[in-house]
Amino acid sequence: MRLGAINFVPLLLFLWSSPADAIYADEAYQVDFHHVLLGLPQPETTFLHRPASASKASLLYTLSERSVLGAVNPKDGSVIWRQQLGNGSGRLKASQGGSTVITAVNATVQAWDAAEGRLVWDWRGSEEIKALEVLKSEDAAQAVYVVTQNSGSKATIRKLSEDSGAVLWEHEDERVTTLQPSSGQTLKSLALSGDKDISDARSILPIESTVTLPLLAWSDRTLTNLRLNILGSNHVINIKLATEKGADADKIQIHASSTTETAVDILVHCQSQRSHWAEVYHLDMKSETLKKVYQLPSQEGPAAFSATVHGSTTYFVRTTERDVTLFTFTSEQSVGQWTLQTKPYDSISKFSGITHAVSEVVSRGTSKYAVRSAVILSSGDWKMVYNGDESWFRPESLAGVVAAAWADIDGHEHLAEELAAESHSNVVAAYLHRLKRHLKDARGFPAWAKTLPNRIIDSLLSRGRPSYGAPSNSFGFHKVLIAATDSGRLFALEAGNQGKIIWRVQASNIEKGQRWAVENIETDHENALVRISGGESLKVNLKQGIIFDNQFGSSGPSLKTTAVLPDVSGSAVPIQIHTDGTLGLPQSSRLGPEMIMVTQDDKMVVRGWTLGAPKPQLVWKFVPRPNEKIVTLARRPSKDPVASIGKALGDRNVLYKFLSPNLLVIGTVDTETSLASFHILDSISGSILHTLTHPNVDVDRPITSVLSENWFAYSVFSGFSDDAVDMGAEKLAPAMGHQLVVSELFESSIPNDRGALGSILNTSSLGPSVVDGYSPTDSPYVISQTYLIPAAISFMAVSTTLQGITPRSLLCVVPSLNSVIAIPRVFIDPRRPMGRDASAAEMEEGLFRHNAVLDFDPKWALNHMREVLGIQRVMTSPSLLESTSLVFAYGSLDMFGTRIAPIGGFDILGKGFNKMQLIGTVAALAVGTGLLAPMARKKQTDSRWKALDTTLMSQALPGSFRRYG
Repeated sequence: MRLGAINFVPLLLFLWSSPADAIYADEAYQVDFHHVLLGLPQPETTFLHRPASASKASLLYTLSERSVLGAVNPKDGSVIWRQQLGNGSGRLKASQGGSTVITAVNATVQAWDAAEGRLVWDWRGSEEIKALEVLKSEDAAQAVYVVTQNSGSKATIRKLSEDSGAVLWEHEDERVTTLQPSSGQTLKSLALSGDKDISDARSILPIESTVTLPLLAWSDRTLTNLRLNILGSNHVINIKLATEKGADADKIQIHASSTTETAVDILVHCQSQRSHWAEVYHLDMKSETLKKVYQLPSQEGPAAFSATVHGSTTYFVRTTERDVTLFTFTSEQSVGQWTLQTKPYDSISKFSGITHAVSEVVSRGTSKYAVRSAVILSSGDWKMVYNGDESWFRPESLAGVVAAAWADIDGHEHLAEELAAESHSNVVAAYLHRLKRHLKDARGFPAWAKTLPNRIIDSLLSRGRPSYGAPSNSFGFHKVLIAATDSGRLFALEAGNQGKIIWRVQASNIEKGQRWAVENIETDHENALVRISGGESLKVNLKQGIIFDNQFGSSGPSLKTTAVLPDVSGSAVPIQIHTDGTLGLPQSSRLGPEMIMVTQDDKMVVRGWTLGAPKPQLVWKFVPRPNEKIVTLARRPSKDPVASIGKALGDRNVLYKFLSPNLLVIGTVDTETSLASFHILDSISGSILHTLTHPNVDVDRPITSVLSENWFAYSVFSGFSDDAVDMGAEKLAPAMGHQLVVSELFESSIPNDRGALGSILNTSSLGPSVVDGYSPTDSPYVISQTYLIPAAISFMAVSTTLQGITPRSLLCVVPSLNSVIAIPRVFIDPRRPMGRDASAAEMEEGLFRHNAVLDFDPKWALNHMREVLGIQRVMTSPSLLESTSLVFAYGSLDMFGTRIAPIGGFDILGKGFNKMQLIGTVAALAVGTGLLAPMARKKQTDSRWKALDTTLMSQALPGSFRRYG
């Protein structure tokens, strides 16, 4: 790399002055995408409810399996508001006729405004909440009733005020007890025992009802007998469930509704592996008698039933994979039936595996009905069906991404690799290789030429966008994202087309409560390799989503994962990585002696291994001190191009960068002294090159780091001691808060000096080697700077461009702001002058006066007006434009993708550029030139004739034109 490239840096820093990290109005919601997710809805905490008594329309509320409370618009499926409540199972109830919804997650009860999602009040206990209800007392006032499980077999019930959450009374008992709602006094106790009674908590069946009913239902172990008890009564009603064709039910669901205080309509839904059936009963609460009204015969396949009330009539809605059927509580004859109409997205989300539904019915006359049902599918999708038509679907199965990778299916990166291979071959081999490549590319020419006219028209009219795999993806914006979720699913999404789902596949069957432990995903131009904890791996075709070559782990529980490295012949060699940090190599492997692998075991020990020998040789080991643990470990990205080996100063001198590719940043914290240490480590020798320490660090807050090129950054929450702390650049005054520390590494503190490399020929910090006494472990010159930031950073990444010419931006996940921000590198340059204004030379570099407080500029937020929840990681990929980097953020909930240009899109026309105006201007100039050309030629001819006439006249009458002396 020529050093002359350094001269471009001041120009690029000058170009940075435009607000490139801001999202322009015509780019927002166009160049980025956001999957706003809630997680898979829980059947017992999903319902349609009017947010206020005066509201005419209902909203769809759910508390998902990921403890996210949300309100969804039933018309289009958009999220109106949502709140992330933490981890653990939860419960959700609506205030009947009120304007709040009540949640209970872990030991906290909260009331939320049903229309806007604002917190009204909360109550926090010490035990996990087992039950939640909203009931009316004798005085018609509603209250919240909470049941918690104490130590042993006792439980406590508390009555909370619906308006403030204050505890009105509480009662502790270990029996089934009926209490007076207004005072909490015991009215009656029910002693249950024997086979007819409750065997354990799992035998109790939830009753999905439009109103809260004083009913307790449970079944026996064989699911052939159902028992009901009206709270306050010792009478138990027994129901012998019918079987269909000798098939017993595998699952029982109870749906109930009530239009009066003394009558309840009950539907018992029985589901077997192959079919479903239902029985409808009428319960008289006053006489405690149960009457069977009718039975729906068995049908093949799964189904979901739901109960709803319109006017004074109870309706039951059955939704299957084929149709939607409406029944009343009085007759098995349907009053409405609609065949299910599929949508184009059903190629991705098929209407199968129905698990639950909630419905709403509106009567439009004596025989016309409008029925809409929100259906939950086993695939993780949530669909709305309106009279048989699918209105929308929400891919909630996208939530919980644990690993992701970029894939270049169009082969632009593959072309760069091919050209690199040709440049390292002899002339004949390179020519033959290029000839084969051109012949292969010629196969796609007919398809490319066929789409050329439409592409030209679309480009001129600024309409449409390239489709998946289209040849018009000339800028590299339409890369494919491969994502793996903790539920065992694999997805392919198109980054340049609003994150559209290309395909998805259930790669592993994960039991409820378990997580798919994916280590990482590797991609080439055709396939993706998914590595799973325990040594398991699988391959999937990128274009079709077909899984093949599934390898199961076979080395026992100690095997953590595997990695693949090329040997001396270029063949792939699988390397086993065990939980204790040791490696396993095949006996026939022939790896080069220069290969080094770094591992971290489950006891926080980092090791460096050489792989050239038949067995891996341990070179060094980093062992934390007692009471110390490793909290972060960072290395340079696999694609981290360096455009210049030095930094051009304003006075035309050069500071040479310390660019060792073998650096590691290891962050540790001492849990007793709260001391955080960040070590720069050379992975070849294991030598510690530099160390930074922070006292009084809060070890419970996020600590993260990132390393790129010749600089690294980390974030902690620290309170300095009474003495000032030396951070390399200056003595810092005592401070407490969230801190961002940025350090830059140079070969020497003196401009134009290479340090230890100065006297060595044919070597570079890009590829250091031990020559003439120089060792890659020679300590660099480090400049560090600390900034106080307003919020914690949970993860860091760095933007990446094709050649590394564009200055990088620091990408940060800020959970408290539900945002991903991009901090321009110039704002966190450690060389910013302290305590004085920048000199003319420093200003030419783009430096300005240092400020210890770094506020997050709203323009840095990549998600602009969007609110991204659950983001845990960010990854980047270069596009084919040097100015632009692709960004993808993912985590336990949302997905967000965009592209950024840290110093502006200097190599691409903006969206506002008027191509038609340009063409019109050129055409007008061409027409004008064509019209004026004859006139210009005539004028030229006339002027020449006049000049000739003048010449002839001067020759004929010389005395008339000459003056003699």
